[in-house]
Amino acid sequence: MQKEGGNNEIIKHIKKALLDHATTLLLLTSSSAPSPSLVQTEKDEAKSLEVDVEYIISAQYLPHYLPQKLKDLFRPVYLRNISRETKRFTMANLIITTQPNSHCIQHKNHIIYFQHHLKQYYDLFWYSFRQKKGIRKKAVFLILAALVRASDRLYLTPNLRKSYVVVNSNTVGERLKKYNKHSSFDIINPGCKMPSETKGKDYYQQPHKIRKTNDLRPPLLLSFSRLSVMEKGIDIIIQTASNFPQYSFVIAGPYDPSIDSIKSSSRITPNVNIMVGEISEDQKAELYGACDVFLAPYFEEDFGITPLEANAYGKPVIYCKDSGEIVRTQKHKQTGFMCNRTPSSIADGIEYCLKNKENMEQACIENAKRYSWDNFEKSIVQYIITNRKMT
Repeated sequence: MQKEGGNNEIIKHIKKALLDHATTLLLLTSSSAPSPSLVQTEKDEAKSLEVDVEYIISAQYLPHYLPQKLKDLFRPVYLRNISRETKRFTMANLIITTQPNSHCIQHKNHIIYFQHHLKQYYDLFWYSFRQKKGIRKKAVFLILAALVRASDRLYLTPNLRKSYVVVNSNTVGERLKKYNKHSSFDIINPGCKMPSETKGKDYYQQPHKIRKTNDLRPPLLLSFSRLSVMEKGIDIIIQTASNFPQYSFVIAGPYDPSIDSIKSSSRITPNVNIMVGEISEDQKAELYGACDVFLAPYFEEDFGITPLEANAYGKPVIYCKDSGEIVRTQKHKQTGFMCNRTPSSIADGIEYCLKNKENMEQACIENAKRYSWDNFEKSIVQYIITNRKMT
């Protein structure tokens, strides 16, 4: 696995699923009907079941003197070395990987939980290419894209055919068919955290500290994600905010280098508050509770957990026709509003959701319940049971 953003939440719940159902999974190794004594033995062994989390670090598989900016250039070597790893994972009965590089590990019982490709070289290829200034940078990007795709054809695609593949969404499944010519997979959606898992929705609907601290006047429009300007639609949110000087806009989330160009821009109006950094679970919950509408004009999103988390607090979601899987997880004019990627269309969505937010609240909450982490954990365990030959 690789340590990366929301991936940690996926890892946490996969680990919990395995530990919570340890006895059931260990009993699958028995070829005959289990006797009472065998069941008791397996229960005792389950108490000592080990579920280890290993992070794949590129420095372990590349020359130590290699500059970070050249890592993609050496991707063929990187994936080759990962695929030839023979000692690190041999003691494991089952491995589950969650990120593109680790999917190349060779193991007889390998579940690939496929969440995305390296997006700048695949579904965001043309946008990334246009962002490169000058012929030299564009040429370098094309070389890197060719190397990444060639490496994936050599090491990732063959391993998909030998492994058990699960994707996190229909959108990612379609990309797997398109880019890797692989159509044999199951779909298990991630979950979202419900207010009852923190301090409850009513707690966060009390007078909000976050409004007072940041002098935010209602209505409050929130966007919470990694602060990637284009992928998360931050540029279009800022353009929209200039049309609503009477509304408060909060854009919050972990740092991404692309946000620097926005923060230093004169385009940011006084009603936009950008909060950069890691946000605690309590802070995140307070943001969801304080907002009136959640903004998710994400571009080609793989799944989109944060819009569902906003739904869990009864908040409608603004999203776009090209927002990837969010188009499937949200319902137009029921749990949110689907827009064109223009400030005027997003403005229409904001006005609709503000006007109808009370009527949409219960539909939003019910929608979020369909994507609980409990459902995710049960689906992971059921997948292993169904494919019991891997144990």
